[in-house]
Amino acid sequence: LLMHVTQHMVAEEDAQRGFLKAPLIQKIINMMWFANKHGDGVVFHNHFKPFPYPALALVLTAIKCCIDEWMMGTWMDIPFTIQEYCGTYESHLKCLQAFKDTTKTYNVLPGICMRLYEVRQYVHMIPSIIELC
Repeated sequence: LLMHVTQHMVAEEDAQRGFLKAPLIQKIINMMWFANKHGDGVVFHNHFKPFPYPALALVLTAIKCCIDEWMMGTWMDIPFTIQEYCGTYESHLKCLQAFKDTTKTYNVLPGICMRLYEVRQYVHMIPSIIELC
């Protein structure tokens, strides 16, 4: 699976979207950690540059929970608990590390995580830029 993802990512190198570039991922990151100047990602920016792999694994796990809620075709509440999703989180984190190791020559995952961080900075700065005008 990892090799398939790597091949797919390389094939889409110049494309707008690819592995870990779904707009939903950036939107969740922005809402969770960078929504305003008081967000943890803004206040503790030195811990979020580049965007940390454990936080990215958490985002992917939350998306998996949302998918699970619709698995039967209608929405069903599934609590996002450590008991239910710890294994999924650990699996995502392990896959991210394996992907990083597999593509280390090209610095792919660190580049993606830096981009996730850089794109977020404009989200929380927009209101202050508007205030200056």
